[in-house]
Amino acid sequence: MKRATGVAAALELLGGPQPNDEEVDRVVARILGDVHRNGDAAVKRISGELDGEALVSLEVPQSDIDAALASIPAETREALETAAERVHNFQSAAMPQSWHDDDRHYGELVTPVKRVGAYVPGGTAPLASTVIMTVVPARVAMVDEIYLSTPAAGDSLPHPAVLAAAAIAGADRVFKIGGAQAIGAFAYGTETVPPVDLIVGPGNVWVTAAKRQLFGHVGIDGLYGPTETLVVADQTSDPGFCASDLLAQAEHDVRARPVLVSTSSEVADEVEAALKRQLTVLPRQSIAGEAVDTNGVSVIVASVEEAIEVANAVAPEHLCLAIADPAPYISQVRSAGGLYAGKYSAEVMGDYVAGPSHVMPTGGTARFASALNVRHFLRFMPVVDLDSDGFLAIARQAAVLARTEELHGHANAAELRMKRLIGE
Repeated sequence: MKRATGVAAALELLGGPQPNDEEVDRVVARILGDVHRNGDAAVKRISGELDGEALVSLEVPQSDIDAALASIPAETREALETAAERVHNFQSAAMPQSWHDDDRHYGELVTPVKRVGAYVPGGTAPLASTVIMTVVPARVAMVDEIYLSTPAAGDSLPHPAVLAAAAIAGADRVFKIGGAQAIGAFAYGTETVPPVDLIVGPGNVWVTAAKRQLFGHVGIDGLYGPTETLVVADQTSDPGFCASDLLAQAEHDVRARPVLVSTSSEVADEVEAALKRQLTVLPRQSIAGEAVDTNGVSVIVASVEEAIEVANAVAPEHLCLAIADPAPYISQVRSAGGLYAGKYSAEVMGDYVAGPSHVMPTGGTARFASALNVRHFLRFMPVVDLDSDGFLAIARQAAVLARTEELHGHANAAELRMKRLIGE
């Protein structure tokens, strides 16, 4: 891990978001154009070219989904059901409601989008949990139709745990398409894949580029890059716990960023030693090790307040306050995808069963973006229903503002009604 001392040095070392890859953007644009023009044929051809195996069918039959649910170990099913229940309960508690103020004659109508496409990566790990984290919030929002797409090699099926999760979460249809072509199929529709109103879920650089290019044609939840975890430690922190939290994310991707910010150089040294020990027993040690060596950063600061300052500037996907008493500092956190307070609020719990969705903003976008939640699937429509008295109470001000802006047609629309009501 690289080492920095002080806030300024930390921020210089951590840097800002990386620019988009122009070559990736060009390739993705060609893929999206092909899918738009040629539908299923393009999806099959592109998938075959990329995977080296012909893709015969695009949709997973319901019978195969049912079979996967029946085949998984009982403890896996129970864990998925626990995760789904907790995510459902969390999102239900956050569910906004329509409202109306009878005195002021306005309100807000909250309605779900009609169709959602959820993308679940399938490159190096079968991310059954991501199915739960994307589909269940949409189900809570009462989206009419929820589709899932996840890659599979050639004409094989996605991992049984992924298909089982789709059944438990309540996905209406499952497609075995990956990459930019999956995003294009959701956006434009094909002979097999219906077009959707909103696309959600993480993915690789090709998926992210496709989402970026299609924003506006369809709704996009966010643009997700490599995972990030920033652990704040003090002199009381358990070095082994801290190391395990950093490695839990580092094993996702060689581009993952594990960051330690500690008020104690001794604890930082112990965390780095624990990282080396724990790496030796990880099956994915080559991935995690490269992420730690290439992107890992250890920062020494003078206080927890300075650590929070670093965190707010970096806006990490995951912020872990692994300190003696995190409660006084929670209100100081302004920019993080998810906050995990205390040594037993391990980020891995958020990944699977805590309740919030683990699909969270990355690359500094937590400065303005939020973790995937039920609100992403909802539209908030203002409603104005003035009666004559309500209109007259504010019509003059509307006309004044209209004429101030030299928009006399606007003013006339208000003044005509005023004259009618007051009998002029």
